[in-house]
Amino acid sequence: METTAYFDSAVSDIDQESYLRKTYFNLLGAVVAFIALEVFLFQSGIALALAPVMASNWLIVLGGFMILGWLSSYFTSKRSSVRMQYVEMGVTVLLQALIFIPLTVYAVLFSDASVLPTAIYMTLGVFGAMTAIVAYSGKNFSFMGPFLGIIGIAALIAIVGSILFSVTLGFYFSLAMVVFAAAVVLYQTSKVMHDYGPGQEVAAATGLFSSVALLFYYVLMALVSRD
Repeated sequence: METTAYFDSAVSDIDQESYLRKTYFNLLGAVVAFIALEVFLFQSGIALALAPVMASNWLIVLGGFMILGWLSSYFTSKRSSVRMQYVEMGVTVLLQALIFIPLTVYAVLFSDASVLPTAIYMTLGVFGAMTAIVAYSGKNFSFMGPFLGIIGIAALIAIVGSILFSVTLGFYFSLAMVVFAAAVVLYQTSKVMHDYGPGQEVAAATGLFSSVALLFYYVLMALVSRD
């Protein structure tokens, strides 16, 4: 009986390791696809054409964020076939690439050359720190969900107000959003570890990619605002 229990536990550990390896491999794939899309949008001239339109009406970007957040939550909260999970990941990556256009254009063309690589390194550092916290603590941070939802709604109201009343939120708001996004990464990483399982690798990676993209967006915005 003990031998059977030990064997089952060993098989379970192997399954979990395989699941995590596939999840983070898919996350890497999503990041590479995002970078490739951004490069294509720049080189094709699409980004330069869309950036002025999107920058002149931030409600478009805000609406895109709202739709993307809803889609990401919907995609990752239901069980889909592996093929459908890849379709959902592709839609998420494409929409993220489009939403990033005005910010990346400004960062590349009108900011210091060090801003973009610094944002990448900072995002990787925070992501690594949040992953280490979840991995080494073994805690489930799913309790953070409702609090993050409330903070997200408050931030959304502040952003809408700033657009409607032409108020600049500035560097410190972006910095606060970086902290919020780091908490979202912590929450999503915890979900990957505790709530998803074998067969949901792509959905888990999609949720994690969305949280990392959110973090990168506000890190980049904070650096641009500081300039």
